[in-house]
Amino acid sequence: MAQETVKMEEYSFDPVRKTVSPDTAVVWKNVGSASHVVDSVQFHDVADQWQLRTQVLRSGDSAVYEFSEEGIYEYYCGLQGEDMCGVVLVGDVSLSKRLPCE
Repeated sequence: MAQETVKMEEYSFDPVRKTVSPDTAVVWKNVGSASHVVDSVQFHDVADQWQLRTQVLRSGDSAVYEFSEEGIYEYYCGLQGEDMCGVVLVGDVSLSKRLPCE
């Protein structure tokens, strides 16, 4: 299975939009000093409903989720709120609408 990384910096995900192929594991890695939680959310009707809530990720910690199905998977930091959000675009999909954090 392929693997891609999203960095959690102080108060943002990098990149905010991550495009991957189906059957890819996404690793959220905390490279900053603030703690974070990755929570699934549905900001837009076109986004998929999915379930993810990580434990508190302190500096150096990481969490992994395997995306097997094509879709639009939105998320945010449960500690920082919607100002820190992102989306994983799996497969041949796009999201033309802006996220709350963009």
